[in-house]
Amino acid sequence: MSDITVHIDETLDAATIYALKKDLASKQGVNRIDSNENRPHLMVVQYDHQVMNSIEILNEVTDHGLHAELIGF
Repeated sequence: MSDITVHIDETLDAATIYALKKDLASKQGVNRIDSNENRPHLMVVQYDHQVMNSIEILNEVTDHGLHAELIGF
């Protein structure tokens, strides 16, 4: 398992966070997604690096029209 932190540039409301987490969770290889309501611009994604990779996670975030960077390679 691997963890990656996604830093999202935009300020997200609860509905956007929910939709993003739902879509990420549906991806094969994604095991867990953690976010904190006090820091909605940060999301930690735990994934199986043999099935999923960090660039695919970042692409899913940007496919939602968001600007983001990966932290913690």
